[in-house]
Amino acid sequence: MKRYLIQLFCITLFAVSCVQRPAAVCIDPGADPAVSAEEQLPTVTVEALKDRIAAGTVTFILDVRTPEEYDGPLGHIEGARLIPVQELAQHPDELADVKDRPIFVICRSGGRCAHATRMLLDAGFRAANVDGGMQAWDDLIEKQSKSASNPD
Repeated sequence: MKRYLIQLFCITLFAVSCVQRPAAVCIDPGADPAVSAEEQLPTVTVEALKDRIAAGTVTFILDVRTPEEYDGPLGHIEGARLIPVQELAQHPDELADVKDRPIFVICRSGGRCAHATRMLLDAGFRAANVDGGMQAWDDLIEKQSKSASNPD
């Protein structure tokens, strides 16, 4: 119950802050829309993304790395759809089914997903850049695994 109330408070606080901050693109009440100053992109942290996945509120994750990276050592987020950033502009029809849903865009470290997020926003999609990419995601999972195995 306490966690529910905290989440409700955070969502309410976020909704109010979206009205007061026109520079942020508010794609979703739980998306944590920190905006990077250099590109004015909606950005979500890996922690916020993981929380949303756990709560069942993430609707679509787009991985824009290469197939080798997707299947490589960093792995990929379960359920993410792979469309390499180099192919994104050539395959807009592959995302037609998610046109009205928030898209969380991830790559290795954040550079390509920023480019892909900009492309999607310009095409009318509701997209957010995942800050730090799969490197940050992998670090978070590793950190949480260590703390779970060493609950001091």
